[in-house]
Amino acid sequence: MTALDETPPQTRDVEGYDDSRLPQLLEEARKLRPLLREQAARAEELRTLTPEVETALRRLDMFSLTTPRRWGGAGLSNRAYVEFQMELGQGDLAAAWVVQILNSTTWIGSIAPDSLQETLFAEGPTIICGAYNPPGIGTKVDGGYRLTGRFPYSSGSRLAKWAQCGFVHMGEEGKPVTPGMNFAYVPMEQVTVEDSWYMVGMQATGSDTTVVDSVFVPDHMVVPADRPFGFPDPHKRNFGEASDRQPLIPSIRATGMGLLVGGALAMLELVEVNAQEKPLVTTFFATKAESQVVVHDLGKVAAQLDSARLLALHAAEEVDTYAAEGRPWTPSDSARNKAACSQVVDLVHDSVERLMFIAGSSAFSTANPLSRFWKDIHVALRHIQNIPSLGYEIYGRDRLGIDPNIAPVGTY
Repeated sequence: MTALDETPPQTRDVEGYDDSRLPQLLEEARKLRPLLREQAARAEELRTLTPEVETALRRLDMFSLTTPRRWGGAGLSNRAYVEFQMELGQGDLAAAWVVQILNSTTWIGSIAPDSLQETLFAEGPTIICGAYNPPGIGTKVDGGYRLTGRFPYSSGSRLAKWAQCGFVHMGEEGKPVTPGMNFAYVPMEQVTVEDSWYMVGMQATGSDTTVVDSVFVPDHMVVPADRPFGFPDPHKRNFGEASDRQPLIPSIRATGMGLLVGGALAMLELVEVNAQEKPLVTTFFATKAESQVVVHDLGKVAAQLDSARLLALHAAEEVDTYAAEGRPWTPSDSARNKAACSQVVDLVHDSVERLMFIAGSSAFSTANPLSRFWKDIHVALRHIQNIPSLGYEIYGRDRLGIDPNIAPVGTY
C-alpha cells in the first residue's frame, strides 16, 4: 500500500494468517511442560518467571506469535494461538499468562499509526507490556505530552522493552481536554517497576506496578483518543494482514480463554492419575476409580472441558473469520462473543472445583501442583474481562435492545 492509497483499510485486500508453525509450536509447548512445572514453585518465590523459563520462551520466539509478519512475527491466527495456549497452560498457568499478555499488548502496538509502529518495531519483533487503569495524566507540551502515572497489574513488565500507558489528556484547568483514553508508549528505561504484586495466585506473573514520573512522550508515540487503535486512515502504510482488522477487546478476551482451559486440563490429568492410585479414604474402595460417583464426576468434568475447548476455539475463530473477510464487528457480535467466553469461564470454574473435591484435602498442600493450578486459575478467572455475570448481562441487554448497555461500545 502507498501513502496515496485512498482505499479505506477495512476494505483493502489483506494477507491471511499464517498457521504453518502451529504443529511445531504445540510440540514445543509439550516439551516445555517438564521445565515449566519444575520451575513453577521457584517462580512463585521470585514472583516473576525464572531466568530458565524466560530464556526458553525467548529462544522459541513465543512473545511474537501474534505480531504481524511485516514486523518479524509469526502472524498466527487467534484460533491457532488459543490451541497453543491450551498446551502451554498445561505446563504452568503463570508462564502462559505472561505469554498471553505480552503477545496481546504487542499486537495492539501493531495496529497503531504508521510512525508509532515504525518506532516500536524498528529492530524487528519487540515486547510491549501495558496497563491503563487507573489512567495516567498527560499534559500537552511542545512536541508531545508530559506523562505521569502509576499502572498496576503490568504483567510481564520485567521482560518488556516498551510500556503501553493509558492516560487522560488534562488541560490547564484540571479538566480532561477530550473524552476517552489516550495511549502513550514509553521505553522501559524511563519506567520504574514497583514491586507490588503480592497475590494468592498468579504470583509468578510479575504483574507489578509500572510508574512514569513526568516523562516526555513525543506526539508520534501517542495514540490519541480521537484516532484510536485501528483508526481507518486511508493513507496507512503498515496495514495488510488479517490481524490489522481485528477488534481490540474481543481479540484479547477470546485468546485469553486458551490458558484457562489448558490449566483445567492439566488438573484433570493429575486427578485422573490420583484416582487410579489413591484409595477413597473412609470407604471400602482401594482406589477412587472404583467409585461410580468418582468416575461419573470425572466424566462430567472431561465433557465440560471438551465443551469449554470448543467454545474457546469458536470464539477465537469468529474473530479470525470476520477479520479475514473484512466484515464489520458490531456491538451485537461483541456481546455474543463475550457471553460465549463467559460460558468458558463458568465451565472451567465448575470443573476445577469438582476436581479438587475428588482429589481431597491433600490437593491443597503447597507441594501438590494441583494447588498451584487451582490458585492460578481462580485469580485468572477474576480478570475483569472474564467476569461471567457481566458478560451475560451485556448479552441479555443487547438481545432485548436495552440502550445504553452497561458498558460503552468498544469496551467489550
